[in-house]
Amino acid sequence: MNSFQLSSGVTARALVAVPLFAIATAVSAQTPALAPVPAGVNCTARPTGGNADDAHPVCDVRATITRGPYLHAPTDSSATITWMTDLPSHVRVAYGIGGQLNKYAYSTQDGMVNVGTLHNVRLRGLKPGQKYDYRVEATPVFDVAAYWPKTGAAMQSPVYSFTTFDPRKTTARFASISDTHESVGRIDTLMQRIRDDSLDFLVQTGDAFNGVSSETQVWDKWLSPIITGALHQSIPLILARGNHDTRGPFAREFAKYVPIEENRFYFARDIGPVHLLVLDTGEDKPDSTQVYAGLNRFDEFRAEELAWFNRHAITGTRAKSAPFRIVVMHQPTWGAGWISPASDSVRAAWLKATNAAGVDLIIAGHNHRFSFTPAGAQGNNYPVLVVGQDQVAKVQVTNREIRVQLIGKDGAEVKAFTVPVKARR
Repeated sequence: MNSFQLSSGVTARALVAVPLFAIATAVSAQTPALAPVPAGVNCTARPTGGNADDAHPVCDVRATITRGPYLHAPTDSSATITWMTDLPSHVRVAYGIGGQLNKYAYSTQDGMVNVGTLHNVRLRGLKPGQKYDYRVEATPVFDVAAYWPKTGAAMQSPVYSFTTFDPRKTTARFASISDTHESVGRIDTLMQRIRDDSLDFLVQTGDAFNGVSSETQVWDKWLSPIITGALHQSIPLILARGNHDTRGPFAREFAKYVPIEENRFYFARDIGPVHLLVLDTGEDKPDSTQVYAGLNRFDEFRAEELAWFNRHAITGTRAKSAPFRIVVMHQPTWGAGWISPASDSVRAAWLKATNAAGVDLIIAGHNHRFSFTPAGAQGNNYPVLVVGQDQVAKVQVTNREIRVQLIGKDGAEVKAFTVPVKARR
């Protein structure tokens, strides 16, 4: 192997040729295949030795944002910004209050800055109910040589803003859609019904896809039209995963595009008087069904989820003290089809858990058509609203009541109802 001397006197050795598969194994967890420097682009020279602080090579090319940015499932003290670039890049988010972008957040793993085209950067230590301005920045990376890697020039996005969730607010306002199933036209129509609303967040109760097949599909058939239609880099999205979102060759990569701080598809958030419980109802047939070819273990997954729900209902401060507990999930109620038909005891356990937790309202989808189950109709102490495929539920909450208006794609009202606050023990 060839070697050269650094100013510290340490001898560094150049890489020797190794099989391509070995290189891929070494870098795949951290760095994707890097793009070549475009033809005709000038780059500064790479140092050949001497001072380790000599400038690394920089090429006169910048990355372009191809998707996003957007926010998914933020909290009252954190937010994750997600976007994509055309070139593998290292990135950061500049953010702050009142236009002062004087703080920075990075995407890192084990002390190393991540390099890729999909970027998730989490901002931590935020203040509840605070408006933050932010800008995403990206610098292309053309090689990750052991010394003086070659990069491009940095780019900066326009400045956007978002507001963290605030449990102290006296109101909350959100909309809920479901089962868009890759129809951009359907999404565009529904977004027209809410784009002028001052929403705190938007919920999709599952089945954004028929099956998750590719990164392009995730953006083109779902995220991009929702971002363009209503979110606009500012309003957060919250997904309650549906059964179709667990199917297909890209389903196991899907979580990267809807980052959740808890790293699972069930969690809770607090917005004003609402304690929002996001549940994952999994598949709609037993794990043993041949159509799944033995690739599902949702019985175990839902058992873990139920145990979490029961613990959270007891130990979660806001789960007990918030004026309202609203559950959003894909498959409605606990009837046959949501869990294996033989699992009557499991369904009864979920019903018991949600009643004991003092749930005030469930919003779901899955059936592609509207239905409303009033409190008490099936042993439930709360109403269940199923949002149809071409409908949107507009929800306004105060400390005294939940007001829900369900409208169709034509803007006509389908159902309106209120849920008054309950006396808590």
